[in-house]
Amino acid sequence: MDQDLPIRQPSLADQVYEIIVKGISNGAYAPGSLLPSENQLAERFNVSRPTIRAAFARLVERGFVKRQRGVGTFVAESPSIVNPLYQLLDVHERISARGFEPGFRQLRSEIIEADGKVARKLSVEAGTPLLHIHKVFTADDKPIILFENFIPTSVFQECLTMEQALQPGMTEPFFEFFTRQCNINVKYLTSIINPEVARNCPYKEVFDFDDPCAPLLVIEDIGYDENDTPVFFSIEYLVDEASSFHVIRHVENI
Repeated sequence: MDQDLPIRQPSLADQVYEIIVKGISNGAYAPGSLLPSENQLAERFNVSRPTIRAAFARLVERGFVKRQRGVGTFVAESPSIVNPLYQLLDVHERISARGFEPGFRQLRSEIIEADGKVARKLSVEAGTPLLHIHKVFTADDKPIILFENFIPTSVFQECLTMEQALQPGMTEPFFEFFTRQCNINVKYLTSIINPEVARNCPYKEVFDFDDPCAPLLVIEDIGYDENDTPVFFSIEYLVDEASSFHVIRHVENI
């Protein structure tokens, strides 16, 4: 299965959110600056005030802006717009935050039985049926992230048929898939980060590496629901720009 697919059509609030995030990323909205008012943005984008308010709420939740009652909405002094480990951001959102146009292609999807390693990661019995997906994300049409997702079929079996779950793009955006399709909130991730080289990356032909020893990062994530139950295991291969992390670290005053 090799199909080019667009990311789902975003809502108006999502579109406004992404425009503002890109503005923050490229410096159009400087740290500490006052954003245009809800009325101004509603007129600029030809949308309703509730749409702008929804976009602002998401910006506040993600830490991009801060609202001051009676004054307005300000860009955060140190917005964490490029750190995929800091918050639960879907990949297309991470790519958009860096000012690139996100793209997505699902390479393969299948139902498999969990081997020993994956079973341990998901706290299930070996042989448990899993949805196994290979997919690649692009930035301005350049492949930069490869994912392998493993999701127990029990997570979605009451909401989707196996045929539906196997459809290209069904699990994207990833965290929204759990919330909207499975009625599950992913509460947190545990992650292991390891360095790797290009020759050990699956689907090397997707990235067309010039150097088999080119460095990349591999992140193994386990996602947990609100009951601390694993709901997915992912292996993420990050190349080029995607392997660069900008991390904001806070120091407690003693």
